[in-house]
Amino acid sequence: MWSGNMGGIEKLTIWLAENQLKRKDLSNLILIGTNKGTLFETLKQKNISYDILGLKNGWGFNLKFWRKLRHHFKSTDIIHIHTFNPWVLFAAIISGKKIVYTLHGNFVYGRKVKLTDKVNQYCIGLVLNHFTDIVTFNSKFTESTAHKRYGLKSVRKQLVYNGVDFSNLILTDNDDVKRFREQHKNKFIIGTVARFAGVKRIDRLIDAFKIFSKDKSDALLLLTGDGPLRQSLEQKVKEDKLEEKVVFTGFQKNAADWESLMDVCVFPSQNESFGLVAVEAMYLGKPVIVFNDGGGLVEITHSISPEDITGNIHEAAERMQFYYNLNNQTEQKDAIQKRKLYALNFSIENMERNFYEIYQSLLS
Repeated sequence: MWSGNMGGIEKLTIWLAENQLKRKDLSNLILIGTNKGTLFETLKQKNISYDILGLKNGWGFNLKFWRKLRHHFKSTDIIHIHTFNPWVLFAAIISGKKIVYTLHGNFVYGRKVKLTDKVNQYCIGLVLNHFTDIVTFNSKFTESTAHKRYGLKSVRKQLVYNGVDFSNLILTDNDDVKRFREQHKNKFIIGTVARFAGVKRIDRLIDAFKIFSKDKSDALLLLTGDGPLRQSLEQKVKEDKLEEKVVFTGFQKNAADWESLMDVCVFPSQNESFGLVAVEAMYLGKPVIVFNDGGGLVEITHSISPEDITGNIHEAAERMQFYYNLNNQTEQKDAIQKRKLYALNFSIENMERNFYEIYQSLLS
């Protein structure tokens, strides 16, 4: 993975590595491109072996980095790629070892495409089609998009859904959460957890909430996260005169604490490759509303509550209203249990088992 910053790919890679170590016949090592972030202490605590390659940027190169790559690849059976780096891929190819390339869906949606993006996409397509033993996808949406961009007619392919480590989904109920709960105990809370970037489309969540909350003094929108669009989203809230009804919490280390406060979770992303937070929300028993152009989020939601897949902000507001009106306690308890059980289909144990079987098939 590229860095020690906490992102979806990084979190997933650590969960996968941790669960792989439960097997007696498997050992692993995570290679990390740059010495940035706070995850290194986490890796130490979990006894996961790692090495920092010492790169300054994606196309950077130095001899020390190259020697490390060659040394590690020489003593491995499987090289599992989670993020693009040209030199790592080149070293993997000339090593002659089996290569698993997992596409996590970084297709540059929601921002302007740069020249480096085009070069990277071309290189990825070249590697996938000619030098990879198997390509895996974290959703059918990612698979469909990859076929359109790269072709992938001759390479072996497999769908492996992302998995959540539910054992680490622990509610700490810290002081900030307690204060928030007490302060807003009589409110109906709509919320989301996200990085505030273009693909997440937080703007249309705000628009849908504005429609829903028009005549409600007890409605609250809880936005947990941070990112490049936070300032513009705060400005939008002011322009829509929603300051009294919207709370920005900023980045929270344990986002599940804040998800637990929400009566309804909305993930308004457009072209999202998967959506780990949606699975986590379901495991917490929360209703999940998405949009029909949400990519992998639609796949997650369709099998349990297709009625919560909405086509526009007005439909999203109507689903918020539906849950606002829901009074049947027995029905709510049954729905909560159903969501929790459904979320277990996307466990890290299932994901790890699928990849272990792939590794075995390649080596046999």
